[in-house]
Amino acid sequence: MRNLSDMVQSSAALEGCTLTRGQCRLLLEKEISSEGKTIREQMLCLDLARAYRKCMEFAEAREFWSSYRIKTLASLALRSFKVDGKAVSDEGVLRKACDMANEQRLHMRTATAADIYMASFQIHFLISDNCPWPQGNDVMARLLMNYLQLECGLEPTVVRPSGMDGYRRILKVASDEDIAEIFVSHMLEHPHDPPEPEPVSAVPVPRVPCPDREDTLLREHAVIRKKSSRERILELLRAHPRMTTRELAEEINISAKGIEKQLGILKAAGALKRIGPDKGGHWQVVERKSKMT
Repeated sequence: MRNLSDMVQSSAALEGCTLTRGQCRLLLEKEISSEGKTIREQMLCLDLARAYRKCMEFAEAREFWSSYRIKTLASLALRSFKVDGKAVSDEGVLRKACDMANEQRLHMRTATAADIYMASFQIHFLISDNCPWPQGNDVMARLLMNYLQLECGLEPTVVRPSGMDGYRRILKVASDEDIAEIFVSHMLEHPHDPPEPEPVSAVPVPRVPCPDREDTLLREHAVIRKKSSRERILELLRAHPRMTTRELAEEINISAKGIEKQLGILKAAGALKRIGPDKGGHWQVVERKSKMT
């Protein structure tokens, strides 16, 4: 689900949503809203999540793309835009997007990753340039771009908020010049930009409607500056023993190598045990007084 929240949060951020990655994960995975965020922002993320989940279902089914499928996705993704996803100005644009995707799908086993990425970026440009819906066309363009990538087993491209200005500018230039290759070339240079580190001040304590869960959530998600990385690792692994090194690095905002070093120290000190293999196993926090600081 980590890819889902990443795609949703980044796409929503390009439309003005201010939820951070952590807040978006809280909303999608635990249905917990965050203090100070508008209903529209959070509904946008929820609508996009529903559309991406449906997109993943379609990708797993591996059936040919159709205009009906695209409209089904639009009906979910564009609800917060108050747009009827099934009402388009030019059905031919959707059919062309389907033809481009289906051509790649037919040659999925022989096509290179670069070929598939190029096709997905061309579909993005086609939708953004022709605007078949009154609003939300860039949202749908990113969704369909990721749809093809996911179906072909590729890591989805996520347009980061920090790259928004360049992304918008290149998209406009390509549209004004009517040269899709300008946009495709730009996207090929930024297929997997890493997420920006979240400032600690941007992760407020969530507003929790259920008192029984409040203490746990505060421990998991409140930013406590005085605690060391090792203490935070132990807290996270108590609550989520199957967290990966990458997930710990994202939560604590240090490098994966830094996490591995801290895990090694904790294991050597007897504060942490690994149960089972690296893949499929889990962590066990040894509940005893520790001198780790």
